[in-house]
Amino acid sequence: MKKNRAFTAIVFVCLLGIQVMAYTPAVIGGVRDGTALGLVFESGSRVNDLNIRFGLEATTSNTPGIMFVGGKWFLRDLNNTKLPMFLNLGIVAYLGNEANVGPYVSIMLERFLDMPDLFLEVGIDIVTSGKLQAQVGYFF
Repeated sequence: MKKNRAFTAIVFVCLLGIQVMAYTPAVIGGVRDGTALGLVFESGSRVNDLNIRFGLEATTSNTPGIMFVGGKWFLRDLNNTKLPMFLNLGIVAYLGNEANVGPYVSIMLERFLDMPDLFLEVGIDIVTSGKLQAQVGYFF
């Protein structure tokens, strides 16, 4: 059953990858079940305040690969429109000898440290157990 869920998640991410040219890429790194470094792609246009995002990360943990796909919803601006805050929800797959799939939820602050392309993301991955996620990324 776990293999079927992992396969479904991988196919879903690959199908979204067809539209990657219309997406904004970002480099992301931090803590996600070990030290992680990867790429995130995010839709450039908002439909009902929803951005689609997906990505791949390599980690230093027992699960060397992480794939995720989800949505990003605008919540509010902090500090008088200087710091937009977003809610991220989606599906994450931890890939290794055994693939585990589960939901994730996080909060993202864009324009982190007053830099337009820098963002901070903090949340939790609920795969086999809760796993902390704290990452910094840069849109290019």
